[in-house]
Amino acid sequence: MESRLSVASEKNNEIKTKMGFLLLFYFSWTIKELWLIDYIYSFGEIISPLLEAFVKGFIWIVPTWLYIKYYLHTYPFDFLRMNVNVIRGLFWGVVLSLLVGIYFAFDTYIINQQSFQFSLSIDDYLNVFLMAGIAEEIVFRGLILQEINKKMTFWKANVLTALLFLVIHYPVWIYNEKFFHFGTHVYVLILGLLFGLVYKKTGSLWSVIILHVLHNFFVTII
Repeated sequence: MESRLSVASEKNNEIKTKMGFLLLFYFSWTIKELWLIDYIYSFGEIISPLLEAFVKGFIWIVPTWLYIKYYLHTYPFDFLRMNVNVIRGLFWGVVLSLLVGIYFAFDTYIINQQSFQFSLSIDDYLNVFLMAGIAEEIVFRGLILQEINKKMTFWKANVLTALLFLVIHYPVWIYNEKFFHFGTHVYVLILGLLFGLVYKKTGSLWSVIILHVLHNFFVTII
């Protein structure tokens, strides 16, 4: 009886720890996106993007790294699958990104009779592409999807992770007054499901990092 109570207590503590981690993460990012963003971008074209990248790394990557290392007692690169199936991950990341690029090129040049706009800022390259792809995939596919997948089937875990991935965009959409563009909600949800599936099939975080980075690139230059 005591053994059962001990196991139940450990499970409850585990759930509380994981929920606490997620709540703190979402709360910190919401504060940053709704109230600190104007301050961060008040330092000019060079300093502001660097500060934005630092803040995102501090809120997203550092806590995830520490959580994996000290709570899960696992080497982060191993847990995140950043040092396994590397060649396979890079290959499929590039191939799928090229397919995405072909789609956007066809839609832009053929369907809409427009052209890509390559005049991008440092902030675009550093934060919209690079940091977004790295940080968001480390947290959502690297950590959250794997942790949820321990408790339920992959597709249930993938759907829940994709929903959480969608919700993390809400603060910036509220700030930019784009929250009621409901087509974007559907698009990002589907994107999250796709990233989860690619991660599952390739067994490498690099595949979704590359795909995420280049997807954001193509979306931005339209």
